[in-house]
Amino acid sequence: MKKLLTIIVLALGVPFAHAQEGTFKKHYLNHTEVGIMLGRVKYDPYAGQGGTSQNISENRTNLTLQLFNGIQYTSRLGLGIITGLDWYNSALVNPVGLGLRYDLAGKKNTRLYASADAGYGFTWFHQNSDGFDTQGGLMLNPGLGLRVGKPNGAAFTLSFSYKHQDVTVDKPLFVDQTSRVEDRNYNRLLVRMGISF
Repeated sequence: MKKLLTIIVLALGVPFAHAQEGTFKKHYLNHTEVGIMLGRVKYDPYAGQGGTSQNISENRTNLTLQLFNGIQYTSRLGLGIITGLDWYNSALVNPVGLGLRYDLAGKKNTRLYASADAGYGFTWFHQNSDGFDTQGGLMLNPGLGLRVGKPNGAAFTLSFSYKHQDVTVDKPLFVDQTSRVEDRNYNRLLVRMGISF
């Protein structure tokens, strides 16, 4: 985790060391994406109920939607705020945070870019079952993508990223229990398509 945060801080600092290009003007930047989250989970459906433990592993495929709104600070660097919706099997999470988009390489109309998003996942729209209380937590989402289109105009994007999302669930108590809290760590591979302008 510390290594990832160090990389993000360095990535934010490197672009500012370069001189700005002569004719570039800062402008509004939007990046809207929709995609899927892929992962594999291991859980014990009988945890906390006594008896034997029985771990079950399952593949998960979920939907994700994200909006990035900010400023194209240089010809290569965009900084902004991200919001979105992530539908996990047992939680609806609304990530809110800071985002970075940085063009790494490429020709004029096709560019490879890096993204780094960090923030907090809220559970504003999640509907809890009776006796349950779901709360969000830390969200980290670094990735790489391909942007195809004019540098200062609309472009289509395809991105691949890793997403870490913390969630805490307070569950109803069984007999003789004083606390029943489940800490969930969602770790997913995201494949998203979108448009930026």
